[in-house]
Amino acid sequence: MKTIQLCFLWHMHQPYYTDPLTGSASMPWVRLHATKAYFDMAFLLERFPEARSTFNFTPSLLLQLEEFSTGRVRDLFLEYAQRPAAELTPTEKAFLIRHFFSANWATMVRPFPRYQELLVKRGVDVHGQDLDRLARQFSTQEFLDLQVWHNLAWFGYGSLQRFPRLAELRTKNRGFTEEDKQEVLALQQTAIRQIVPMYTALQERGQIELTTTPFFHPILPLVIDSEFTRRARPDLPLPARFHAPADAEAQVRRAIDYHTHTFGRAPAGLWPSEGSVCPELLPILGKTGIRWLATDEGILYRSLQMADQTWNRHYHLYQPYAVGTAEQPLTMVFRDRDISDAFGFVYHKTTPESAADDVLRRIRGLAYDIPLENGLLAVILDGENPWEHYHDGGERFLSLLFRAFEQDGLHIGHGIRVRLNTVSKALESVPPPQRLDQLHSGSWINQDFKIWIGHQEDNRGWDLLQHTRARLVDLTPSLAPDKARAAWDELYAAEGSDWFWWYGDDFDCGYNEEF
Repeated sequence: MKTIQLCFLWHMHQPYYTDPLTGSASMPWVRLHATKAYFDMAFLLERFPEARSTFNFTPSLLLQLEEFSTGRVRDLFLEYAQRPAAELTPTEKAFLIRHFFSANWATMVRPFPRYQELLVKRGVDVHGQDLDRLARQFSTQEFLDLQVWHNLAWFGYGSLQRFPRLAELRTKNRGFTEEDKQEVLALQQTAIRQIVPMYTALQERGQIELTTTPFFHPILPLVIDSEFTRRARPDLPLPARFHAPADAEAQVRRAIDYHTHTFGRAPAGLWPSEGSVCPELLPILGKTGIRWLATDEGILYRSLQMADQTWNRHYHLYQPYAVGTAEQPLTMVFRDRDISDAFGFVYHKTTPESAADDVLRRIRGLAYDIPLENGLLAVILDGENPWEHYHDGGERFLSLLFRAFEQDGLHIGHGIRVRLNTVSKALESVPPPQRLDQLHSGSWINQDFKIWIGHQEDNRGWDLLQHTRARLVDLTPSLAPDKARAAWDELYAAEGSDWFWWYGDDFDCGYNEEF
């Protein structure tokens, strides 16, 4: 029977927001996403024991989940939420007015009458507004309700079903007490503490595979050598050369160690930050024990171009490729961009039924068209941000999808079936039939590194990073071991891609100064 292995890989990531000097996180996203996507996805897999998925957790996220679950770290948003509403200072009230509506308004504010009422009173655009004046128009009870809703609205379907008290508080809608607020914040903490045990249990049942990313989410090809940018974009102005292959290996080794510490098992797979790859990365991964990595189909297309091969998407994309050596075997998997991106950018605009039907239609068509006896279809995407755009957090859409693959997979007819699997298990059934002799250097975004280098602000960031690293190399011999390790941790965190993402004119958000 012709069998196509369907592998979902959900990527969970947040940059490292914690300031080790203050013990405070600058942003609340780890804590808030924890009660939504991180909890929801594990909860959903528990409901569908025959479903299989791969989850990629970045170590920078896992470390912060540990910090929040133990209470070692708090963020300013949490501190101001915990403050009794009657004791808020004018500065703190202005902070709430600006920041406590930070959610998807269509799915997380407007469905809740009191939260929507408070947003209307504040106004949808406060840019350039006198926040102190706006804050004076709000009563103590309104601030208390805002503190509650800012946290209550982020709970997803999993935590709502696990903790019925949350649904009762949503029904209450307004007139919350300080005791109500403390209940919400306590349940938030409880949910965070359950996340790692939930995923570990799913792993031990063989239902999911857990994989990693270089520790602080750096663009490893640029850390290895920033001049690699020129391979895809020779036109970009670049900073002084940044060349630190030892840092690249350290980011991978530390990721593997922390992942093993967290989940009790070393990862076999790796999603390189932003799908960023280059040939020089492969031997680093091989000697660290990683067995497979994944990136975007555009990288495969460009790689085959380099080898003068004519692109045949149905043939080339849906198979794995050997890229290692006999001593250090390594396999690459490439994601189907169309289906993966539809989860993040298209399906929230339609009904769950239409979305599930469209996924299944695409998969059936591919299963017929793939000219291989056994194929591998990789759907790889952000596992947290898309669900904010779905009115039910994606619960019904994903439930319909997983249900379709129960009872030994999706049988299409004509001796063809599609089975859900983890990537490592799929590779046991579909080993790489051929070798990829050329590998393009680039990321999943336009198959280059322009997002993180080439703009004046990006390049200034790389120059500062290079200067700081050179100073640290000089100073390290004179530092106590614990001080040296702490300093290098800070440097590795600064190598993270997220800060460079917001430099330049590629992207903008409401928190540019913080990033």
